[in-house]
Amino acid sequence: MAKLRRRVIYTDIRWEETEPLTEEQIKKWKSDEVDLQDEVMDEVEFELSHDKALEDTDWPELIEDE
Repeated sequence: MAKLRRRVIYTDIRWEETEPLTEEQIKKWKSDEVDLQDEVMDEVEFELSHDKALEDTDWPELIEDE
């Protein structure tokens, strides 16, 4: 008896956003100083904005019993 087998790869891409930044947070972020940007990252929370699932499927291969 024989069967078909294929490999399927699923990838989930997520976009996350914060609430609107304060003027001070925007200034820190635009400064391009990593320490200041880290401060902003510590102050905010990211929430799922939207996501997308991608699928990649290989052509099936024939598996035969020996």
